Amino acid sequence: MKSLSLSSAAIVALGLGIAAPSFAQSQPQTTDTWRMPYEKGFWGHAGISFGQTKLDDLGCRTGSPCDDKDQAFKLYAGGRFSNIFGLEVGVLNIGKYAANGGEADGWGADAALLAGIPIGANSAIFGKLGVIYARTELSTTTPTVTNGKERGFGGRWGVGAQLGLTKEWALRADFDRYRLPFPGDHRDLETMMLGVQYTFR
Repeated sequence: MKSLSLSSAAIVALGLGIAAPSFAQSQPQTTDTWRMPYEKGFWGHAGISFGQTKLDDLGCRTGSPCDDKDQAFKLYAGGRFSNIFGLEVGVLNIGKYAANGGEADGWGADAALLAGIPIGANSAIFGKLGVIYARTELSTTTPTVTNGKERGFGGRWGVGAQLGLTKEWALRADFDRYRLPFPGDHRDLETMMLGVQYTFR
């Protein structure tokens, strides 16, 4: 968990020279027009990201097969309320983890409000705060661990940056932490992902 948490600071530092979801515009504006998700021109970007995940609190026993890390991916789309604030929704595959002779896996759909600092035409740094709805499954041979399927809501937050390659295409880096519902309790999932983003213009 420490390695992923330290990675979040690295993203923010990296973002000072680069950048988030299409907050910036190619031409400077003297006024900022606010838009709503149901209005034309709100939704403006989409992307896909892949990376490493870490699932906390698996209760691994010494000598039992246990791996709390995996690879996962996310699809997302978003838009801007203004040049600074935005909204993003996505679908996340949380990966699959060996857990005391069994495994844990699941998926989730999330929504987050974004606040970013635009840099240039298609670059920015940003923070995220929102909620995730997830469906998870846990099966272990540990008598004290509750097994089965669970679904429900949890919180999520994150930081990220994007680097514009062109006015449409950008490289994107994200660190996110999700609070996922699991049988018997919630567990924290950390993700560190890299991907590409396309901005519709």
